Amino acid sequence: MKRSLSSTAFFNGKTNLAGLSAMSNTVPKVAILIETSREYGRGLLRGIAKYSQLYGPWQFHLTPGDFEQIVPKMKEWRGTGIIARVMNDRTAQLVIRTGLPTVFLDLPDSSAVRKIVRNISYVEMISDSVGAAKLVAEHFLEKQFRQFAYVGYQGQIWSHIREQTFMNYLKNKGFPVEIYRVPLRHGLPLRWEKEEIFLAHWLKNLPKPIGLMACNDQRGREVLDACSFAKIVIPEEMTVVGVDNDELLCDLSYPPLSSVQFHTERGGFLAAQALDKMMKNQPQPLEKIIVIPSQVIERRSSNIVAVDDPMIAASLQYIHTQPLNTLTIHKLAEHLAISRRTLELKFRRVLGKTVLQEIHKVRLDRAKRLLQETEMSIPEIAEDVGFATGSYFIQIFKNELGVTPSKYRQTGSAQK
Repeated sequence: MKRSLSSTAFFNGKTNLAGLSAMSNTVPKVAILIETSREYGRGLLRGIAKYSQLYGPWQFHLTPGDFEQIVPKMKEWRGTGIIARVMNDRTAQLVIRTGLPTVFLDLPDSSAVRKIVRNISYVEMISDSVGAAKLVAEHFLEKQFRQFAYVGYQGQIWSHIREQTFMNYLKNKGFPVEIYRVPLRHGLPLRWEKEEIFLAHWLKNLPKPIGLMACNDQRGREVLDACSFAKIVIPEEMTVVGVDNDELLCDLSYPPLSSVQFHTERGGFLAAQALDKMMKNQPQPLEKIIVIPSQVIERRSSNIVAVDDPMIAASLQYIHTQPLNTLTIHKLAEHLAISRRTLELKFRRVLGKTVLQEIHKVRLDRAKRLLQETEMSIPEIAEDVGFATGSYFIQIFKNELGVTPSKYRQTGSAQK
């Protein structure tokens, strides 16, 4: 008969040390060097925890805090694997010296340790900064903005990638982008107390209305603070979108900040899966795990449409705010007190698409979020977002995104 932990490890009030030691040797010990102060890191941790619950258990070494994490003394701790978001070469060197299977997260391209890690057993995971920047650019274009700006951090490769992608994507559409350059003093960035004044002045002189991308939610919150200082009206004069969808930071911003959401839990799950294979000495080719952005979660900071035609602006506002399961073109025309034909003709002339196409887009955006964030069935989601039947929902979803709803739920990505 299989014994319980209490009967195996303890007898007569004394600890069975040999039994506990044998048990501990069978449980993988994984050091997780990931910041817990940001939603991106917490999302990865939830995915890792989920993998451990399903295929573990694992024992974790974790030091809650920001980006600087402590590498444990592996000889004493007897670890078997590491998942590390490395922010500098010093930490990377300490991780490499352990000789343990490792999953590196967002290893800087300029890092000197890249030459070393290519020769050891490892998997790298990166966030899709290119995809995130394109999502923000498309979000602004759909809202009919024609002027754009970007505010990032100096010396951060992920911020630079987002900047270049955002700028090039819009440049190819025929629109220039204003780029904020962090002021330096003695070669170092100004403290925020001084930089806020500089940033507020820069923002004040931008053309309006304008769509501004911040490299992450912390930067987006700083932009909104500077806008308040400069008396810039959000979102009427400037609409702002960040990255990471850190709900605490976004909701504490004024007004609440729109942001790009990543599939971080899926990324953490895949990182744990890769590490598990390496710890079991299973073949594991060098590869990259991509953390995919899903959508822009819209809050007040970008909840506006920059169109000159008041009727079309009112139409879009209605479509984006009404319950989707009761939304119809007939109700929209009735709300605007115009004929359906007039609405259709003007909508196509101003926006270049039909009213139904816009309604389908809004419905599919919500469906994608429900597929990733809930356990709702496909028919339940179809009903929630306003499609008459589950089969019609699947047909429209596949036509627009190139994958079925079930496949999207598994992978988190579309093919179109």
